[in-house]
Amino acid sequence: MATRSSGRLAATAIACTLAGAGIAAAAAPANKPAPRIAPATLAAAAREARIADADYEYGRCGDERTLEAWLRDTVRDSAARITWHGGACRLANPDNPIDSGSNWCGGATIVPKADPKHAAEIEVHFEAPVDGRPGKAYAFRAVNDDGDGPDYKRDMRSFEIGYGQRFVAGYQVPEDDCG
Repeated sequence: MATRSSGRLAATAIACTLAGAGIAAAAAPANKPAPRIAPATLAAAAREARIADADYEYGRCGDERTLEAWLRDTVRDSAARITWHGGACRLANPDNPIDSGSNWCGGATIVPKADPKHAAEIEVHFEAPVDGRPGKAYAFRAVNDDGDGPDYKRDMRSFEIGYGQRFVAGYQVPEDDCG
């Protein structure tokens, strides 16, 4: 889990990206344009992505849920609205190669009932398209406000804990294992 200062730094970079600073995504070479995938197709692929592919720990544990099922289990009835989207990665930090994103992401914006001004974002990064379809999911990124400002998350467990402690009634941090 990122420290508060590094989380704030990453969140600031993400805010700049979201505000239109541009995304230094893993694009195709300059002489060959990146294959285009419709945003609705990327959003659907994100909903159907196996979380085991997008998150190392869940992959190690063999969790076969879809991202949509995982998100439903995570937010329970705390969300006023969940909106799915697709396109170039929005949660990208161009200064860090591991977080530079790509042209192919899908994810969701979660608006909590308790604090609609502090929406959370999750995103799945996909490999380059194959035969006009999104490639395999390979990374998970998120931003949510843990109560003292936005934090950038690279794993699902960190998102679950941060979101759950703030917005899910009766939330208990789960054991740190696959069980």
